[in-house]
Amino acid sequence: MSSIKHQKVFCRNCKGLRNYKVLHEASKHTVEDEGFWECTNEYSLIECSGCNTISFLHVYSDSEMAFINDQSQVEYYDKVSIFPPYLEHGREIEQTHFLPERIRQIYNETILSFKANSFILTAGGLRGIIEATCNHLEIKKGNLAERIDQLYKKGHLTLNESKRLHSIRFMGNDALHEIETPKKEQLYLLLDIVNHLLDNLFISDRRMKGNIDMIIDNYEDFYSLLVESITENQIKLKLTLKAILGRSIRLIAKQHLEELENKLRKEINEGEIDFISIENNQPEYYYKVVKEPIPTFNF
Repeated sequence: MSSIKHQKVFCRNCKGLRNYKVLHEASKHTVEDEGFWECTNEYSLIECSGCNTISFLHVYSDSEMAFINDQSQVEYYDKVSIFPPYLEHGREIEQTHFLPERIRQIYNETILSFKANSFILTAGGLRGIIEATCNHLEIKKGNLAERIDQLYKKGHLTLNESKRLHSIRFMGNDALHEIETPKKEQLYLLLDIVNHLLDNLFISDRRMKGNIDMIIDNYEDFYSLLVESITENQIKLKLTLKAILGRSIRLIAKQHLEELENKLRKEINEGEIDFISIENNQPEYYYKVVKEPIPTFNF
């Protein structure tokens, strides 16, 4: 039986075959049937020579793992397993904490299935991610084909993106209903589509928030902007909303400004907001900053 020592193995960080050094190793040799069958398990803790990533290497071989080569000689081979499992070509989303909980759960389980070479489960998982995304966006009527079309019609996707999601639906249906095993290369393509979808819908904006100016069109972000804009120097002053926000007023979409300010006044009148009060509404609303607000936190 042969040994894999001195051969290159796949590094999940470098994304390729790399040399490595053995940090610790152990092996177990088993003989059965009075010596007619034997096997060897080699266990090694290894470190990539390129990036120092640590992995666990398991090499299994037995006396039946052999073939006759072109020179009519017997050659033995090994089964090599590396832990933790990895994706050889595709990319998995690292910032899954930005994803809604149900979508995150399905995504993580799908990636684990792909790493375990469970291709039918992977195809079904990718389809499940699309369905969970529709549910999260309150698109629940109709079958999945109709709901994907609604993602486009409601502005969540471009037309071409919706067509790509239908490809995932087709393959997921074939895997789950027809028990057809997709090719690994096909799944890598579909994973790229899913990653792009989730990045656009849930991750990119969250990463940019607080680092790059973005248009504000909802009350949660408007309230956070108001809290961040108020300074100690504004306390006891009568100011318009534009004066309080200063240059940041440009971030609020004009078609939403009146609606957002109306909700702000409602919460002030109902006592939900105590760091600012309404002074008058003629001819323009003026506010009095009572105290510095408690900062908001976006996780």
